[in-house]
Amino acid sequence: MVAKAKDYKAIASRRVRRSRDLNKIYLNEKTLTVKLLGRGMAWLDTGTHQSMLQASNFVESIEERQGLKVACLEEIAYRKGYITKAQLTELAKPLLKNQYGPVPHEDHE
Repeated sequence: MVAKAKDYKAIASRRVRRSRDLNKIYLNEKTLTVKLLGRGMAWLDTGTHQSMLQASNFVESIEERQGLKVACLEEIAYRKGYITKAQLTELAKPLLKNQYGPVPHEDHE
């Protein structure tokens, strides 16, 4: 995709437009693959100031209501078994003074 994006000079400067145009290239080549997002997944368009604010508000709402971080990479790695609980705890130490610091509770597993 990076090679196609670099070669494709006729696209607009907006990233949203660029993605759509690249998708059309893959569709025309019959090489486009699509994966449907499952329940609990959301695609957030952030191509404008307003949509970025809306996405931010959405994420804040989810985090506040569920008490979980959205897309915390360390937590994802832990839950998928890529790192141990000890590694997660070690990664969390520098973050203890902000909202990412607490180690996920066992009841969230």
